[in-house]
This record gives sequence, structure tokens and C-alpha cells, in this order.
Amino acid sequence: MRKAGLGLALLALPLCPAAAETPPAATKTHQSYDIIREGSTIGVNTVDVERRGDTTQVKIGTKILVKVMFIEAYRFDHDSTEVWKTGQLVSFNSETNDNGTKHKVTATPGTDKLDILADGKHIEAPLTLRPASFWDRSFDQQKELFDPQNGKRLAVQIKDLGDEKITVHDAQRQARHYKISGDLSRDVWYDGDTLVRLKLLGSDHSVIDSDLTQVASLPADDTAAPAPAKKAGKNAAPASAKH
Repeated sequence: MRKAGLGLALLALPLCPAAAETPPAATKTHQSYDIIREGSTIGVNTVDVERRGDTTQVKIGTKILVKVMFIEAYRFDHDSTEVWKTGQLVSFNSETNDNGTKHKVTATPGTDKLDILADGKHIEAPLTLRPASFWDRSFDQQKELFDPQNGKRLAVQIKDLGDEKITVHDAQRQARHYKISGDLSRDVWYDGDTLVRLKLLGSDHSVIDSDLTQVASLPADDTAAPAPAKKAGKNAAPASAKH
């Protein structure tokens, strides 16, 4: 009887929960790119990626200034913020000044559609639609993207051209090459999941490259100055350049 009583007493004790799994530490990286047109640097691009649990926030900034005979001929400024949760876009915001023409875009998922508000006009799109920002290569199976500058839907074809050796700022690296065609024309190269080069033709048919210059780790709760930075020798990447 004593043994039976002990057994019943043990069954009545609350079970101790298993130790909770420690969530991964938040991380943040800062990536910088030179935007180069026909051999001359005309701007910079920055990408800040912060990961906290199942949420990823991406901030992208692009500044371009072209001068002809010391006179400003063209200026382009773009800032955007993307928030992703378990692989789904949960918010997008951008502001662009394209040589005096301003654009503002937001995107918010609804029950079954993505609502894009571009310069005051609503555009309905599939929930799976993602911005053509190219900060990582999860776009590679998409048949449609949206322009982060003006919200337009873009039908695209994406071709995986395989691994190539390329030279980025005097450093040779093995990178995966993707060619994007259709409503948007780009060539992009990735080292792992890190964009290292983006190439496009400008409106004047000049060749424009966005090449990774450095990658830095940042405190996850502080977007202040990057620390410590490392040159884009082996493990680095560019962000999206102007369409």
C-alpha cells in the first residue's frame, strides 16, 4: 500500500517543463556598395539587415549624383524599409526622389492580397509578391516582382547562370550569377546569400555596377556607426541600384 500511495503521489506532482529553447541572438549587418558608371563612382548604396527570431528588417539607402563639368546633371535618393516574418513580407515603405520627381510606396498584406499604395494609388497584388530589392536571393523563383521606387508590378524571367569567378574591388570571388529579364533587366551575383555585384544599363545605355565595398557587424539594438568593418575581400555584398 505504501508503494501504491507513493506512486499516486508522484503522478499528482506537476511535471517540470522542459527547458525553453533559447532564441537565437539578434544580429545586424551593415553592407556598403559603390555605384560605378563607366568607371566613375557616382553614388553609394547601403543595406542594413537586422534579424530577431523569425523577424527580419531590411533598410536600404541609395544616393546617386552625376555631375557634368562640375554642374549637377542628375540626382537620385531612395530609402526603403522591409519587414519580413517567417518568410512573408509584413510591411514595406519607401520614399524616392528621382531628380525632382518624388515617389512614396507602402505595401501591406491583407487576408489574401498585398495592398500596394503607390503615390496615392492602390494596386492589388498576390501575397507572394516581393520587392525587386535583391538584398538576398530568395527572389530566384519569382515570375513577378514590384518596383520598390514606384510600386509597379513587373513580370520577370530569372535565369540561373551558375557559378562564376568575378573580381570585386581587386578581390576574386566565386559567385552565383542570375540574369533577370522582362519588365526589369538586371544581372546579379551572390556569394552564398550575399549580393556582391549588381549590373544594369542606365537610361543612356551606360553600364552601371553596384559593387560591395565592405560588411560590418552592428549592435542589434543600435544603428549607430558600424563596427568593425571589413573590406569586401571574401565575405561581403551590393544593394539594389536605380532601375
